[in-house]
Amino acid sequence: MTIKVAATGDSLFFAKFSPAYEQVGASLLAFLSDCDVRINNLETNVSDFGSYANQYSGGTWHNTRKEVFGDLETFGFNFFGTANNHAMDYAYPGLLSTVDFLDEKGVAHAGSGRSLDEAEKPAVIRLAGGKTAAIFAVDASMELPSMAGRSSNVFKARPGVNYLRHETVYSVSESDMADLRRVAKNTAINAYRDGEIATGYVLPDPEGTFVFGNTTFTTDEGVPLSRCHKGDLARLCGNIEKAKLDHDLVFILVHCHDEEGPDETTPPAYLKEFCRAAIDAGAAAVFGGGVHILRGLEIYRGKPIFYSLGDFIYQGWRVEYLPPEFMEKYGLDVNTSAKEALWVRSRGGKIGLQTNEKNFLSVVPKLTYEDGKLTDLSLLPIKLGFQTGDETMEGLPYFATGDEGEKIFQKFKKLSADLGAELTYQNGLIKIKG
Repeated sequence: MTIKVAATGDSLFFAKFSPAYEQVGASLLAFLSDCDVRINNLETNVSDFGSYANQYSGGTWHNTRKEVFGDLETFGFNFFGTANNHAMDYAYPGLLSTVDFLDEKGVAHAGSGRSLDEAEKPAVIRLAGGKTAAIFAVDASMELPSMAGRSSNVFKARPGVNYLRHETVYSVSESDMADLRRVAKNTAINAYRDGEIATGYVLPDPEGTFVFGNTTFTTDEGVPLSRCHKGDLARLCGNIEKAKLDHDLVFILVHCHDEEGPDETTPPAYLKEFCRAAIDAGAAAVFGGGVHILRGLEIYRGKPIFYSLGDFIYQGWRVEYLPPEFMEKYGLDVNTSAKEALWVRSRGGKIGLQTNEKNFLSVVPKLTYEDGKLTDLSLLPIKLGFQTGDETMEGLPYFATGDEGEKIFQKFKKLSADLGAELTYQNGLIKIKG
């Protein structure tokens, strides 16, 4: 039996599409409609602003009105991932509004819920011939208050996202470590932490490490810069193993904003660790997002890991409202319009994600399985409308052909070569070489 799966990057989707988009997006819609499983990362809340804004956000407060959601549905997605760093932009009511709305729509979704039990549960897509696909969504770049929690005999479960924590440890020389300890002593930067350790509220530094402020250092060589939280990794992989027993295919969405070093296209060590462990546990593929740019493709044990598919929709200029916290940060009146406030943040359209074309280049992979085995992998290069002069078309995706398609291919080819995957470009599609 043949099963086709398509996945897309992040949808930062806030406003209705232009009527002109129907013709522009036709080729992309055809590409998606050919698939049995159609995956999207929904990087927004869905509500009619019936909640308060949270004190913190994923950078900008994301919310989409319910009446607008129908435009996203035109792509035919039958799964939405909701585990991302914007899930709590409108606190628990905003998160639960999104969950309830998708439930009312009857659309499969995963990644957030009223408890960790709900948030970590996969969505199940029922396919022809009695086959099923299970899909998990994981947030690796969340604020701690957004983590879903379990109930106990006393406490109710806490709403939130399915999460993956990690730790970062910097390796330094013995002399650098001595300097850090000396600076800490002279400045008393660790005085409060030392007191918390002495009274049992904070655990002592692990053997061979020193915490300077909030940053951990070690003199051990060969330590990866970042690594997964052991408990989270075991929990997530255990869930994948269980799902593989009951379902024909298992897929993972992972949302990660982190980077290591000056090159943001390089996946952090802990993300590689998690993605490979997910494949080891039985996942058929891992689809990454969150960082808003393309990262490369790795073929691990014959299965694809997309470290970031970038953006699928990016209507960054069309956020409807922003709360007083945002206005205060930029010295604006609390009732300033979102459009004006974003213009101020971008220093007059000179900086920010909306001003850089790299955030508007992506690919949409299509995976073909025959009796559970991956037999074909094709990637459609897409470009999001960039500086179109028409805000109703800005950030909407279309099939990139000609020089635009070649540009995306060359970029993705280089990123994937760094991860050991060789690609070729044939008839407008990116393919695995050989």
